[in-house]
Amino acid sequence: MVQPYDYSLGTPSTTESFLAGVQSYQNQQKVDAARAAAQADQAKVDRAKNFSLKAQQVAKDPKPENLSALYAEFPEYGADLDRFSKSLGENDKRTFGTIFQEAIIAKRSGKTPEEVAAIYANGAEAAKNSNRPDLVEKFSVAKDIAMNKDMNDDFTARSYLFRIDPDAYKMIQESEVRLDTARIQELKAEGLVEGTPEFQEALRTERTKVTTTLPGGGFYTGSEAGLARILGGQPAPTTVPKGPPRQPTTKEEFDKLPPGAFFIDPYGVTREKPGGQTATPSGNFQGQ
Repeated sequence: MVQPYDYSLGTPSTTESFLAGVQSYQNQQKVDAARAAAQADQAKVDRAKNFSLKAQQVAKDPKPENLSALYAEFPEYGADLDRFSKSLGENDKRTFGTIFQEAIIAKRSGKTPEEVAAIYANGAEAAKNSNRPDLVEKFSVAKDIAMNKDMNDDFTARSYLFRIDPDAYKMIQESEVRLDTARIQELKAEGLVEGTPEFQEALRTERTKVTTTLPGGGFYTGSEAGLARILGGQPAPTTVPKGPPRQPTTKEEFDKLPPGAFFIDPYGVTREKPGGQTATPSGNFQGQ
């Protein structure tokens, strides 16, 4: 027969010990759960920081393969892009993909944040007319990002376009590579040394293009600084015609260009005629 517990002994009963153990276990479980949650939250913070750092690197060289690798490593950040792409039909992809293309080109050509934001506002209006409230929200957010100097709307636009129309994005990238190559050639021809702060600043700055007939025959199209160099440091004419780049269409026109003159070849690449002070061979003229 079980005897009554004598509380005067000052030691806990078996039942009390068991209950105390259960309470201690439950308390430890809560502590462990809180610690695990805190570690998970910290892991998310660390991963977000890692993504941000790598995204900044990709933004400097947003080739298709770099964007693809970024979102393969951080699929949680590409999930929204994938859902957005899958929500669009083929016609929608072309229609709304054009909005992102226009924004990327506008940003590249030095348009103001207001001008870039206006492109997204037009996209939001088009989405509203198409009864697509989800797209209205996307473009409205993109407009806000474009107006926020602390956010990179160009990277956002490139990420979306890359997902919804990879071919269009590839064409933009190839065009930009050609443009950068041509500008680097121009700057080198003007005597700037690649890698210097002056070179990098000139590469970032949108430069005024001029097209004019040269005193020795032929014509020049390129930057005003390049024209001044070709003219031997003399000031350019006070009324220099400005307009779209021209290119020699015959060998005779090419021959009239003085050594060192810039011209646009039939493939749209800016070249310099060999023989200038800093010129390097740029290949034969291939016009018809």
